Amino acid sequence: MTEDFKAAGQMIRVLLVAGDSHDKALFSGLLSSEQGLSVFEVECADRVSTAVDRLFKGGIDVLLMDLELPDSKGLDSFIRINHQYPAMPVIVLAGPSEEGLAFEAVSRGAQDYLVKGETSERALGRVIRYAIERARLLSALRSLSLIDQLTGLYNRRGFMTLADQQLKLAVRTKRNLMLVLADVDGLKMIDDNFGHREGDLALIKTAEILKKTFRKSDVIARIGGDEFALLAIEASKDSRAQLEERLRQNLEECNRSKKLRYTLSMSIGITSFDGIQAVTLTELMAGADEVLYANKRAGKSLKNV
Repeated sequence: MTEDFKAAGQMIRVLLVAGDSHDKALFSGLLSSEQGLSVFEVECADRVSTAVDRLFKGGIDVLLMDLELPDSKGLDSFIRINHQYPAMPVIVLAGPSEEGLAFEAVSRGAQDYLVKGETSERALGRVIRYAIERARLLSALRSLSLIDQLTGLYNRRGFMTLADQQLKLAVRTKRNLMLVLADVDGLKMIDDNFGHREGDLALIKTAEILKKTFRKSDVIARIGGDEFALLAIEASKDSRAQLEERLRQNLEECNRSKKLRYTLSMSIGITSFDGIQAVTLTELMAGADEVLYANKRAGKSLKNV
């Protein structure tokens, strides 16, 4: 959709939701002076209730919203909008001290966030176009056969499509990413000893563990028979140990429940994008794959201890 807007010069209709008159004037002014090929038409609302009423009428392409509004505060402001219009791309506006809250909104489904006073007209226009494109891509993924039927996660094609888009965005915006590859250990043994239904259950349980460990905004997929891939957005090298420990704890909790007739374990490999040196998705996956098989050879699996 981004390229369609550029090629056709179409109007992008923005609903700006802000209770502060200064914020309204600031962002309306930035959009009116944006020099890109897209033209922005801005409407304003000062409450969540007013925004919901306007969205009901249709014709809005993207929502710019402050989280502190007269009729709603904090994360609830975004949740109220997202609950009624989950397909609407939302960009959160945050003060310098509110980035943590804004990032939480992104983890709940917002497309991005901007810090007030730190945004140029060109950056604002670019973020809006990217948000619309990502929302379009997510909608396309939901409508195509890009979901693994057994686990409900993305399949390989879905992962490669969405992860590649997220990585390109991270390269442009210099944000950190972490890529994780995971193999279920001994799946063939489980199939041979307990039957294919138990093997399927092992994959389903693994998917549940991964979804519990990672955030909704992260890209989680089953990319092969016993192989899973995850792209953790806004995750740096420093968070690797914490992520591994959380995954280990969730795996141990599953094994302690005694719902399986065997001990479920997995091997993982992790690589990171540091927001500086550009890298391709293929390169990231190759690096994670190398780490994974080094861990397998060394007998370093995550399992119940």
